[in-house]
Amino acid sequence: MKIDLLYVIKQFPIVLSYLNVTLKITILSMIFTILLSLIITIIRYYKVRILTPIINVYIDVFRGTPLLVQLFFIYYGFAQISSFFRNMDAINAAILGLTLNAASYTTESMRSALEAIPKGQTEAGLSVGMTRLQVLYHVVLPQAARVAIPVLSNDFIALLKNSSMAFTLGVREIMGQATLLGNGSFKFFEAYLIVVIIYFCISKLINIGQKKLEKYLYKQGGS
Repeated sequence: MKIDLLYVIKQFPIVLSYLNVTLKITILSMIFTILLSLIITIIRYYKVRILTPIINVYIDVFRGTPLLVQLFFIYYGFAQISSFFRNMDAINAAILGLTLNAASYTTESMRSALEAIPKGQTEAGLSVGMTRLQVLYHVVLPQAARVAIPVLSNDFIALLKNSSMAFTLGVREIMGQATLLGNGSFKFFEAYLIVVIIYFCISKLINIGQKKLEKYLYKQGGS
């Protein structure tokens, strides 16, 4: 089999033009994932009685079922029982599904980071008159962030790759566009090679950014 490199070069800018959709889905999903994971982590960290069992069920469900099923369930399933989901477009449904899925994993990373901070620091903060919220914000979270950055970066890369599932809902991002090109030309190898190159390059950029952020945070922590 001969690889049509001319086709790859010609179609690369066309697929790349849909990168903004992929990045929009990924970045918004990550922002919402961090916010949701932080809320869940704090609830579990302080063992809020009413909410903790509900959160545990949510985590078990989303970690125990495939992402594709979750996306279909949100976009097609809930549309039959709720006008809110019926009026939701495919991009927002993808962001919601990716957020709920990713948060079920990210919250475990955050909880591990919080539990890595010695309890004595919390007790020391409380002993000088700080409230639990002040201790969490000024003492625990800044240190936990340094521990969590490498894991959160991996979660972000996983979220970026999982965003390719959005095309199954009809979203036209880089994976969806490559599929359309492949269907039209039957050059599926070349079309998906473009997608592989784009995802690989973005993942490497995230890794570089992660290492620089880690160095900055450790420098700040040491100063």
